[in-house]
Amino acid sequence: MVDAFDVAQALRGGTPGRAGAWASVRNFAAARAKPLADGAGTRAEEMPGIALPTALREAYSLLGTRHDLTGNQIPLPRPSELFVRDEFGGGPVFRSETRGCALWGVR
Repeated sequence: MVDAFDVAQALRGGTPGRAGAWASVRNFAAARAKPLADGAGTRAEEMPGIALPTALREAYSLLGTRHDLTGNQIPLPRPSELFVRDEFGGGPVFRSETRGCALWGVR
């Protein structure tokens, strides 16, 4: 089966800013699953009392309820599962390897 969306081709030369990156995510989702709907992600009032960087807040707003896209191998945690670690400058940890041997966070 040949995919209609070629990730390497779509990202060749990078993306023009955050808007370009989100456009690529939307195109990927539409080709691989179903299109992302505006307003279908996690609403701001569902976010924890943690200051989230703009890009992470946008990711949750766009992808927060799309577990078909974010729930594989190392799932994107629900907002209520976010936590803060000192080694990330008090910023949120948004990915945790299933065995706990790696964390991804934002300073």
